[in-house]
Amino acid sequence: MLLLSKTYRTWSLERVSRHVVYWMFWWVFYTVVNEGIFENGSYSSWFLFELHVLPLKLSITYFTIYYLFPKYAKNKGYFTFFVFLIGLTIVGGFIFRAIDYYIISGRIISSKSFLNEIDDTRFWSFQIAYKTLNLLFIVSLVLLIKYIQLQFEQERKNKALMTQKLETELNYLKHQLQPHFLFNTLNNLYGLIITKDENAGKIALKLSEILSYMLYDSNDKEIPLEKELTCISDYIELEKLRYGDELTVTYNVEGTAHHQKIAPLILISFVENAFKHGPSGELASCWIAISVTIERDILSFSVENSIQKEPVETTKEPARILSGIGLANVKKRLELIYGESFDLSTTEKDTYKVELTINYNELSHS
Repeated sequence: MLLLSKTYRTWSLERVSRHVVYWMFWWVFYTVVNEGIFENGSYSSWFLFELHVLPLKLSITYFTIYYLFPKYAKNKGYFTFFVFLIGLTIVGGFIFRAIDYYIISGRIISSKSFLNEIDDTRFWSFQIAYKTLNLLFIVSLVLLIKYIQLQFEQERKNKALMTQKLETELNYLKHQLQPHFLFNTLNNLYGLIITKDENAGKIALKLSEILSYMLYDSNDKEIPLEKELTCISDYIELEKLRYGDELTVTYNVEGTAHHQKIAPLILISFVENAFKHGPSGELASCWIAISVTIERDILSFSVENSIQKEPVETTKEPARILSGIGLANVKKRLELIYGESFDLSTTEKDTYKVELTINYNELSHS
């Protein structure tokens, strides 16, 4: 099937060679078959006979696949195509028979029984029908090969279009996510600036590091898992500067990220959501617990945060704008990138918990 799946745009040496080998096979094949059926003449004489009719077979075949087929069949004009094909092979059958009578007779095949058979007019109709079917078989076989090649080519185009569509959708979702992420962080910084908090400068520095990650590293389809974990650590430090002792954050990583990769801005989005909806203003006893477990083929990630049951007045302004966009985009990106190789669940009761598992082994076999 590898030979059939390969298509050419120009008549390269390889393409010409494949066509030459193909027709040489049929040249030899019909030489052997004719010698075995008719038992008239030698292999060399039948070899010359096939040489005389080969241009006819080539002409009808290439006219069909390079003119009739593209003009009618590829545009769904199947009936017109088959009418022309049958008519062309019938005309070819008459020409084939004429070659027998006017060129081959007594020159290449000199057997008396063969000459009598050629001169027998009662046998002409049968011979024309036989040679028409012979040509139809040759042309149909090449058409089948051409059809299979077109199917492979269409499949490649469909895959390319699907890949392009997927990349376009992923870029769209990621570009939606980045402004959302930045907007919430700037809201946090704004809250500190208007209250003249001394931590505003430190937050601005941490923000610049996160922006560097977002602008340069997140453009890749996948990044080393270590970079995403480093970004989470920087983001946690940024939020600690904002909340101080009002918030307890635990960040635990088990295992070492060696060769694992992940789509950028996946894990950090869940962390950002926990900070956005968990702690709020002056509320004490707020907490966030982040856990990452790295095994050979499985990445397990969870983030859990306390839930504010009653609104609390605060001078700080929590980022509550665009609350649903981030997580919705992350879920969509997970579906597009990892298919069925991930499991995402959320639990909301006394706390809000997000658990994500990515099975790299399933991903490599999907």
